[in-house]
Amino acid sequence: MRSRLETLRRLMSLYGGLEEMHSAEFQRATAAVREAEQAIDVQKTVIRSSDGNSRDALISGDRMNWTTARLQREVAEWKQQRLRQIQRERELLNDEAKKKYMASRLQSDQMKHVVDGASTQAAVEAGHRMQGALDDRFLARRRWTDVRAELRADAEIKVS
Repeated sequence: MRSRLETLRRLMSLYGGLEEMHSAEFQRATAAVREAEQAIDVQKTVIRSSDGNSRDALISGDRMNWTTARLQREVAEWKQQRLRQIQRERELLNDEAKKKYMASRLQSDQMKHVVDGASTQAAVEAGHRMQGALDDRFLARRRWTDVRAELRADAEIKVS
């Protein structure tokens, strides 16, 4: 039973390591999604800024700055569109990583439950063995005491 329990504990440790690995993968995927979201927000800011610059250029009649601002907006919109596509891809990867992590966590919890059950069973069996040994010792001592008492009684009967 001891070697089985040790084997189960090693397996539980292995499952725990896998859970940690999947957790780290899930965290990296989540960070990648956040990074894409932040990059999209940066492009939104660039679009707002270029809109303001475009408006200012129109008011001042500066065609060169207005063209530059419009180009900045178009480039930012293109980048934002590409970043949204990247974000969707990363969200899919994040969902897969989350599923792997959750499955790994479930397996790790199940293995922990199996090891706890085996540990409990081993403790109960050890208790039964100890109680059996104590019972055997008690009965042997009682038999020895009874035999000794019978021998004394026989010896007293012979002496009398």
